[in-house]
Amino acid sequence: MTPPSASRATPLPDDAVEALAVLLTAAHDDDALRARLLAVVRLPRVHREPLIRTALDEMVLRGEPEPLRRAFAVLIDDDGAQRVRLALGEGG
Repeated sequence: MTPPSASRATPLPDDAVEALAVLLTAAHDDDALRARLLAVVRLPRVHREPLIRTALDEMVLRGEPEPLRRAFAVLIDDDGAQRVRLALGEGG
């Protein structure tokens, strides 16, 4: 049986999936980055969403690639944040 949140999830384009994989790989290799990423995804959505949206605005100003911004935007959604927590080895 598919959880309700999974059935509503919109698949990411391949380039965004690749960007998210790069971000997660970097977080696995860099303890400071992993800690910062986990601190963000542990936040309740009410706090996480404005933080991520501000970061996305800053990424636009810096000219960060669209796939990276789409990958980072995954963190807004509770399901996306949970998946990142699990990918970084943190359950629950």
